[in-house]
Amino acid sequence: MMWYLKFINIDDFDQEGIMGKGTIHLLIGLVMIAIFMTVGVLRATETQEIPDEIIIDNKGYNPDRKSPVSFSHGDHAESYDVACAECHHDYENGKNLWKEGDPVNRCIECHSPLKSDDRIKKLSVAFHKNCKGCHKKLAEEGSTEAPYKQCTDCHKRDS
Repeated sequence: MMWYLKFINIDDFDQEGIMGKGTIHLLIGLVMIAIFMTVGVLRATETQEIPDEIIIDNKGYNPDRKSPVSFSHGDHAESYDVACAECHHDYENGKNLWKEGDPVNRCIECHSPLKSDDRIKKLSVAFHKNCKGCHKKLAEEGSTEAPYKQCTDCHKRDS
């Protein structure tokens, strides 16, 4: 904190002068507050890029068995009004602590494409439980828009 003494000699000013010790400390404090607020505002305005379409390509599948799924993030989030926390999660003690605005990790960062580990399901099981489970619930409520019975409704075959 003494770095500023090279530029301003505090002893040259008295308490009644323009730049007394109290004034200098106040100015330094205000500058520090301004820096912290600026950094905070910049961090708060950082956003992750949200893709409109996501290709779910589980490398754990045999390529000729299941094809990738084209998932329209935009449709699910906007048109179908699916809450972000329906898919995005960060579980602790069985409770999803993730909330809108939190960083979103790629699924594969926690879910292995090859095997389940303890309470974390492998990637294909996690996708099926979440996606197919939601679609099945909608079908039970009478919707015909959310396929869940035929694999090829989501895993489109290459022509």
